[in-house]
This record gives sequence, structure tokens and C-alpha cells, in this order.
Amino acid sequence: MTALIIHNVLVWSAQAAVLIAVGAVAARLMRKGEPRMRLLHWQLLLAACLLLPLLEPWQKLKEDAGSVTFSPGSAVAVSAPAARATIPWDPLLAAVLLGGSSLLMARLALGTIRLHLYRRRSTPLEKSGTEVEFRVSNEVSGPITFGWRRPVALLPAGFLDLPPESQAAIQAHEAAHVRRADWLFAVGEELIRCALWFHPGIWYLIARIHLAREQVVDREVVETTGNREAYLDALLAIAGLKTKLDFVPAPLFIRQRHFAERVAILLKEVSPMNRKRMLLSLTASVAAIIISATVSSMLLPLRAAQSNGSQGADIRAEAKGGPQVLYRHQTQYPPEAKLKRIEGTVQVDVTIDGRGLVTDARVLSGPEELRRAALQSVLQWQFTATGAPAHTEVEINFSLQDKGQGGYLGQLKRIEMTGLSPDLQTRLAPRIPVKVGDTLSQDAPAEIQKAVAEVDPRIRANVSADGVLHVSMAPMALRIGGNVQSAKLVKKVPPHYPPEAKQSRLQGTVRLMVRIAKDGKVENVELIEGHPMLAEAAIEAVKQWEYKTTLLNGNPVAVLTQVDVNFTLQDQPPPPAAANQ
Repeated sequence: MTALIIHNVLVWSAQAAVLIAVGAVAARLMRKGEPRMRLLHWQLLLAACLLLPLLEPWQKLKEDAGSVTFSPGSAVAVSAPAARATIPWDPLLAAVLLGGSSLLMARLALGTIRLHLYRRRSTPLEKSGTEVEFRVSNEVSGPITFGWRRPVALLPAGFLDLPPESQAAIQAHEAAHVRRADWLFAVGEELIRCALWFHPGIWYLIARIHLAREQVVDREVVETTGNREAYLDALLAIAGLKTKLDFVPAPLFIRQRHFAERVAILLKEVSPMNRKRMLLSLTASVAAIIISATVSSMLLPLRAAQSNGSQGADIRAEAKGGPQVLYRHQTQYPPEAKLKRIEGTVQVDVTIDGRGLVTDARVLSGPEELRRAALQSVLQWQFTATGAPAHTEVEINFSLQDKGQGGYLGQLKRIEMTGLSPDLQTRLAPRIPVKVGDTLSQDAPAEIQKAVAEVDPRIRANVSADGVLHVSMAPMALRIGGNVQSAKLVKKVPPHYPPEAKQSRLQGTVRLMVRIAKDGKVENVELIEGHPMLAEAAIEAVKQWEYKTTLLNGNPVAVLTQVDVNFTLQDQPPPPAAANQ
């Protein structure tokens, strides 16, 4: 799971980098526009980066869930081969990412405490405003405004030496921040920066937001006071004070790296944008963001975890003693054991060297069908370094989640092979993953078909409703994709929604392998996957379908194709679309 998270973080970082690069190019096209438009553009770009994982489709991958219990054990003889030493890069990288976020969060918390200390040790300004409480502090190098319900603006001691016009301009600037609730935005941006500290594009993006916000407030103050010169004098006066780094969650009056750009735009006469031009500029900005986000997510998709090759299996992890696990390799639920509904606990004795690497392992107890999977997993684990060889016992618990009757196809009563040569039957028998008397899960038909097809692709296996596995050699047929064959469908009988499925609010897709005869009629339907409660209705409907005759070199041929039948309740959202293949 850690590897999947790290992979998605790296992929998202690349997606965000593309998005920010496109946004930066688009921002240059609106350089002469109003600061409000630039601020909105950068804020939309930041929101798009954060929402990328929610708006894009994720690749479905198979991943393991795990449940492991550790308990101290005594030294015993070992016989398994030594495991190859590997460095657990994924946990280490995850630790670095979390560590960096934790440090920045701690710095942010200290900055918040520092603000409250500054406020407590400051003195109120005689001529304070009604919107915000102005106070003078010897500990700040420039005006700082913070707080929501009781906003406070801390002014440097040098503020008292400025001309009245400059003092009024600075107070108007801080009051504008309060009216706009900029402190809340500043705190949110700092939290985002703490979480995504590893991405230089996010730092750049937040810096542009800070600059655009200050330019918006600069513009508002000049329009309100009508005194551009006094405001420029105030900026120059504050910039001339002795500055120091202020790591505080609040909008700062002066950031030295932004000073030149703020003064430059104040010296320019920028005419207000009319509504039509603002709408066109905003539309172009949003279009650029959407297109770049779509392209980047298609080229670099995120991956979604899914139940592993043992869907419906549960393998949980918990350490109860002994050396702690630093890296645990995924444990795969053996498909044959799952088909046979085999559950249980495998106990493994593990030898660990001084570096924490597994050098030996031996199965002590557990179902035979589960032992190999447990041993293969444990041999690739890594524990904390103890400085000396150590032993521990690992218990891996395999359990199936689909214990309800809906997950069963019933018990296998017998196996019938027809149309197969004796030699082929001899080779096929040991490859069939089930035996008479086994309880079959709903995944059994697909697994059985996969196993027999490995012996000969022409062999077809089908489990009938009475618990008989029919294995036969299908006549040669042309395999055609479902999307192509569906265009030849001339008679389609819709399936009847089973009443018990409706009552259970059951939806889903039934996947079938359909053999179409030379005359276009369906002559055989086999279940690939799907819920048993829906499968029978789907099969009965598809058996009545008819297609146009398929010709090969002018001669009619039989066809094999795949059909997906979707069962959807009208008052519920449909399941993910599944096209005929």
C-alpha cells in the first residue's frame, strides 16, 4: 500500500507540474490585466491541482490487504534459502515526506504562538480603526494582520515616524485585508504548503497568489484614498526598515521579493477591464486549466487499490511482539485455495540477521495450500535492526470475506469430459483447480476456464446449475470483439430482472462468452463472471439473441464473442460502464 501511495504522489506531482507550467504561460497573456483577474487565475490553478485526484479516472490495480500477527518465539532449526537483501525505499520516502510536513506544521504552529505573543506585548495605537484593532509592536519589521472575529494589525515601531498620509495608507491597506478575510486564505495556503512542501510548483503557485493578493489590495487602497504618492512613500518607508524573516501565518505588508513588482504596477496606469473582456480572459484561463489537467491525467493516470488476486480475501497485519516490521511484502491469496474455500492460519518461524533482513524461514503449521504463499511473502520482509541474529514467529491469517450464500455456486458433484482424446484428458485432469466435493465460489468458472485454456485454447469448461462441470472441445470458431459483433445484432431480448435481486437492491454486470452458430443464432452461452443471482437471467436472455451471419472468404463461420449484460436499478446510480469486448 505504501508503494502505491508513493507512486500516486509522484504521478500527481508530475501532473501538477504540467498544470502549473501551462497556467504560468496563460498568466503571462493577462499580465496587463487587472490584479483581480490574476489572483483568480492563480487560485483556480491551485484548486485544480488539489482536485486532480478527485476529478480524473484512476487505473484499477490489484493490491493486497494483509493481516499478520507477530509473537516472540524460541530459536529453532531453519532450512529455507536466504532472502535477497533489499532497501525499503517506499517506507523511507514516505517517512521523509511525512517528516517534512511535520516540521513545517510545527513551524506554522510556532508562528501562530509568536503572533499571539507579539499581540500581548504590543501597545494599542491611539487612533485605531473600527474594523481592525491597530497595535504597535517593537518585534515586527512590517505591518501584519491576523485574526478573524477579532482582527488585529500589528504595526512596527517605525510606523509612528511616518507622515500622516503614509500612516493612513498603511491602515487602509490592513483594513482592506480584514474586509476581504485574507487571513483565512493565508492560513489555508500555508497548510497546503505544509502538506505539499516537496513540490516546488506549489511554492511558486502560492507565492504568485500572495503577490496578486497584495497587488489587489494596493489597487483598492489607491482607488479609495486617491493618493498614489503617499501610498508609494509608505511602501518605500516600510521597505527601508530593518527586516527580518517572519514565519507567521498572516499576509505581510512587505515581502522583499515582491516589492519591485508591486511598485512597478502601481506606477502604471491600468484601465479597468470591462465585463466582456474579463469574461473572455476568465474563460480562456479555465479552458487552459481544464485541457492541461485532462491531458496530464490521461498520460499519467493515478492508480487505485483494489482487492487482490484474492478478491474477497482478508489478510490483516498487526505486530504483537518481537522485532518491528519495516517492510512487509504483499501476501497473495492462492487462487486454488480461494476456489476451494480454504481458510486458516499459517505459522512461520523467521530468522533475522543483525540488519533486520530475513535470512531464513520455515513453515511450522497451517493448511498446505496456503503455506507457499505465506513463505514467499515472509522471505521478502524486513524488520528493525537488532545488531544480532534473532528469531520470531509470524502468523499469517487467511480468511474469505464472501461467506454469504450469494458468493457460492454450490458443490461440485462430478466432472464430465466429452469430445476429448484420452491423452488430452490425462493432461487436463491435474490442471483443473477443483475436485469433486469442493464448494465453488462465483469466481470458479473464470478460474477453471483459464486453467483448461492453458492446456488447449479450444477447450471449454462450464459449470451447470446442477453442480456438474462440463469440459468439452469447442468446434473451431472465429473470435470477434464484442463491440464489432454487437453491430450485427438483429434480435435482442432484454433480460428479466430477478425479483429477489431487486428486493436485495443488487446491481452489477454479468460477463458471458457467447458462441454464435453459422446461421447467426446463439448456440452456447458460458458464464465468465457475475453474481449468481443475476447470471441465470442474463444467460436465458442472451440465448434468444440472433445475429447476422458472419462470412469469412465468402463462407459462413461460427463466432466466439464476449457479451456484458448490465443490471441497473433505476433509482440508483448505474455501475461502471462495461462495453462488449
